[in-house]
Amino acid sequence: MQIKKLAIVLTLSTMALTSCSTLTGMSETPEYAADGTTIQKPSLSPEELARFTPGWPEASQTAAREMIEKYGNPNEWTASSLTWTAVSPFKRIVVYREQVTHRFPILHQDVLEHVVSYRIPADKALEITKFDGSVTFNRTVGELAVRSNQEAMNILGLNLASDIIQGKRNAESARVEYGKRTVDLLNGNRSAHTENLQFITQSNAGDSDESAKIRWAQAEEERTQSQDKKGMLKQAQEEEIAE
Repeated sequence: MQIKKLAIVLTLSTMALTSCSTLTGMSETPEYAADGTTIQKPSLSPEELARFTPGWPEASQTAAREMIEKYGNPNEWTASSLTWTAVSPFKRIVVYREQVTHRFPILHQDVLEHVVSYRIPADKALEITKFDGSVTFNRTVGELAVRSNQEAMNILGLNLASDIIQGKRNAESARVEYGKRTVDLLNGNRSAHTENLQFITQSNAGDSDESAKIRWAQAEEERTQSQDKKGMLKQAQEEEIAE
C-alpha cells in the first residue's frame, strides 16, 4: 500500500513539474534567428499568449485581445509586436506595444495597424499624406497602411484613402467624412465603410519605378551643350564690344 501511495505521489509530482516547465517555456521572451527574424513557436491560446505582453499599455492589450479573438493566434510575436499575415483581405495586421498619441479624428492611441496590397500613384501621395498622418504607404512595395486603436477605424481609413487614390475625394473631403463616420461609430451606428473594404486589393501593386541612368546621361549632355552655347554667346558679345 505504501509503495502504491509513493508511486502516486511521484507521478503527481512529475506531472506538476512538467506543467510548470511548459508554462515557464511559454512565458519566455521570443527567440530570434541569426538574421533577426522571429523563430516560430507552437501555437498558443489567448491566455498563454497574454504572457508575451506583460507591461503593455492598456490600448495595446485591448487591441491584441480583439485581434486574437477574431483571427486566432498571430503568426509572429516579439517583445514589441504581434503580427498576423495573409489575413484576407489584409496583407498584414500588427499590434504594437508602443502607443502613439493621435488626435484625429478623436483622441486615441495608435497601436493597431492594417496593411493592404494597393498601388499608390505618385500624383496622389500628397493628398493621402494631407488626409491623415497615420495613413502611410510604400509605393515601391505597393502597400497602403493605417494605424489607429481599433479595426473599424482602420477599415474606414483605408476606404477613404482608396477614395482619394481613385479621385472620388480630396484630402479635406476625406477628413470631414472620417469625422462624421467616427461619430456614428461611437454612437453604435456601423456602416459598410467601417465593416468591410469597399475596394479590391491588388496582387501586383508594387512600383519598381524606372532607372534614371539614361536620363542622367541625357541631362549631363544637355547641360554641357548649354554651357558650350553660353560660352560661344559670351565670346561673340565680347568680340562685338571690342570692335
